Amino acid sequence: MVGKLYAYAGKTLKVDLTREKVVEEPLNKELARKFLGGRGLNAKLLFDLVPPDVHPLSPKNVLLIATGPINGLLGVTTGRIDVTSLSPLTGIFGNSNAGTDFAAELKYAGYDNIIIFGRAKKPVYLLIEDGSVEIRDASDLKGAGVFETTHVLKERHGDVKVAAIGPAAENGVLYGSIIFDYWDAAGRSGMGTVMASKNLKAIAVRGSGSLEVADPERYYEVVREGWLALMNDPGFKTQEHSVLGTAVCVGWGNAQGWLPTRNFRESYFEEADKISGEVFRDKYSVKDSPIPAGRACMSCPNRCKRYGVIRSGKYAGTRGNIEFEAIAAFGSKCGVSDFDAVFHANMLANDYGMDAVSTGNMIATFMELREEGIIDEKFLDGLDLRFGNADAMIEAIHKIAKREGKIGELGALGSYLATKAIGDKAVYYTSNIKGMDSIACDPRAAKGFGFAFAVASRGSDHLRAHPVFEMLKFPPEVGKELFGSPEAVDLRKYGGKPEMVAWHEELAAITDSIGSCRFMHASYYIQYPVPELLHKYLKLGGKAYSLKYHEWISAATGWEISYEDLLRIGKRIITVERAFNTRRGIRRKDDTLPERFFKEKIPKGPAKGEVYSKEVFEKMLDRYYEIRGWDKETGLIKRETLESLELHDVLSVLEKEGLVV
Repeated sequence: MVGKLYAYAGKTLKVDLTREKVVEEPLNKELARKFLGGRGLNAKLLFDLVPPDVHPLSPKNVLLIATGPINGLLGVTTGRIDVTSLSPLTGIFGNSNAGTDFAAELKYAGYDNIIIFGRAKKPVYLLIEDGSVEIRDASDLKGAGVFETTHVLKERHGDVKVAAIGPAAENGVLYGSIIFDYWDAAGRSGMGTVMASKNLKAIAVRGSGSLEVADPERYYEVVREGWLALMNDPGFKTQEHSVLGTAVCVGWGNAQGWLPTRNFRESYFEEADKISGEVFRDKYSVKDSPIPAGRACMSCPNRCKRYGVIRSGKYAGTRGNIEFEAIAAFGSKCGVSDFDAVFHANMLANDYGMDAVSTGNMIATFMELREEGIIDEKFLDGLDLRFGNADAMIEAIHKIAKREGKIGELGALGSYLATKAIGDKAVYYTSNIKGMDSIACDPRAAKGFGFAFAVASRGSDHLRAHPVFEMLKFPPEVGKELFGSPEAVDLRKYGGKPEMVAWHEELAAITDSIGSCRFMHASYYIQYPVPELLHKYLKLGGKAYSLKYHEWISAATGWEISYEDLLRIGKRIITVERAFNTRRGIRRKDDTLPERFFKEKIPKGPAKGEVYSKEVFEKMLDRYYEIRGWDKETGLIKRETLESLELHDVLSVLEKEGLVV
């Protein structure tokens, strides 16, 4: 049994939009103990609530929004929230994560998570204020952009935190996003489209409650060591993220040869210096300081979010933030080096409420199909959509969001379904896995990242693992000790990569479930035991400080969790996601890379000549399945794995459906 719930708000909010009914329930303590919160809690609820015959846009699908135990507390990043549902883009497990104050506000209002059922008869929004919940009419906001919707609700209700969707999701674009407080996107896998299918335009929340940790003194000491670990981290000391944001990756990716260019034809963009973090800082930032216009999630010293304004020219008035992924999606992938256009494209995607990554990838795919002669200008409604044509790219965004013409109708489906509709030749030019397109890292140039894309539960996804470890030139001895091979520290090598990806996946599942940021264990590597190993092999003086997630959770909740327990919880979460996908037809054949990456060598740049070996990949997949406890032939989960992870109810369901080995 689990006693008092420390660190949690203690309640679940259930909203049935069809019946216009709101119910409060105590947070399920056993689920919290086994899955922590956030992504883990949502994964289990999705498995329990959505059977395999439900359509993603049916009222029978659910939308799940969950915080974690450290949201709303002080600590080394405590501002992430998870949104989960059956994805309309991929038809499998879908979720997205955002850095926002909404998570803390929801807990202060009295709730750890929201489960949304059904479909409202007309557009509505939820208003949550300190335990009071209302379903209000949003007919006046139907078709409004994200910015207008957010502004109206803040004007109407004061200092509320807002999660809103835009017209793209309402129009049925399958990769609609949910935007928190104007700029912060839960973008991937179409969670905004699910929200739109429920006629739910927005959620506004305000809370004034408080949270209690189990052991305040221990909590302080654990968190203090985490801060010291960050302050002593060599990467954090450069302040590159704080000064340039995630856009620092433009120059970094180009230098290492993994920046996707012209829809993955290449991995080096000759004009990358025109769309760099330095350009954004110098040209658009609105605050002159050592850290210009840096915004932060709750309790985060990293301040990796940008804010800028275009003051003159064709796109004057464009404003907001921009992340590396959007810069690459509308920039290098589309062959566009006009940063004004790239910045404007990102603002449009956010205001329309659609995922910038999928939008940019869709347009880049159209561009390559046009240049390959598979489609023509007539097919594209007269748009001269070729690499480098910024004006055509901007017009394509409008058409897709509004579903205007053939380009709009097909573009709204995402690159996989769109190319399937065009024909088999077209599918070759998509970068997607399990229905979701790849982010800005060429798998041929970064073998660990590529492998992580292939096995990720929501489709091609760097954030399921985010194994930056291979890019940082750590001592080979660290790779050997952690992952069994010195090659783990070399982004071009294959050795140790299944082990590396699995470890990163487990920690990512933990951070997504407690409400913390990926950067602390997969960019800066302050997570135990990496700092200890770096001190050992680099012969660094002084104490090795580290962030110990297991002790952090223990101090907050009162549950004693060891490092081994932590990884086991991560594995449990990943296994539940696999179980959900297994019921939707996912098997070994789906855990792979696009054919292009096995066939075409990178033609130029620092990674020239690199390709992904299909033979080596299959051996890596065998090893990964061993680590996960999945069957090598089918990709199904083994009975003993489910039993060892105490997933007895999941085992029972899969057993009845003949889906257990």
